[in-house]
Amino acid sequence: MHTGNVVVAWINAVQDRLRAQLRDLGVEPRDLAALTLVAAYDGCSQDWLRPRIELTQSGTVRLVDRLAARGLLTRGASTGRGVPLHLATGGAALLRTWADRRDAAVAALLGTLPPEVRAGLVEGLRQSLLSQPRLRAHADAACRVCTWPACGADCPVDRSVTP
Repeated sequence: MHTGNVVVAWINAVQDRLRAQLRDLGVEPRDLAALTLVAAYDGCSQDWLRPRIELTQSGTVRLVDRLAARGLLTRGASTGRGVPLHLATGGAALLRTWADRRDAAVAALLGTLPPEVRAGLVEGLRQSLLSQPRLRAHADAACRVCTWPACGADCPVDRSVTP
């Protein structure tokens, strides 16, 4: 057994299941990332969002236009520093559905493991996330498809942010 192969094969299995859920919901990973980040940082601007979803300025504008046209995001009145973005009702519903489907996909993969092995794996992943110091923007990007309130103050990525 080769550690790199095992880890990458498991990551691929997770990604394949998550991509299938995204396709079923009719969204792309960056769409979901933008919705998640706007939900967590209500009123953020496109300029704030852009580096966290790794798009150019024009790409971010097109993404926001597309999400707004689908009724997933709304734009507020210009503040002079940008146009605030807000999650629309449709975007909030999509995020709830995504969270349920994401959790079910992960549970299906982990469900075959004995409870102590599953707990050990999750704890190992938590420790790995904690041990990697990051800037706030990188932490936001790392959690771009998470359900932020679920972790609360115990988010290992959030706790890894350097001052």
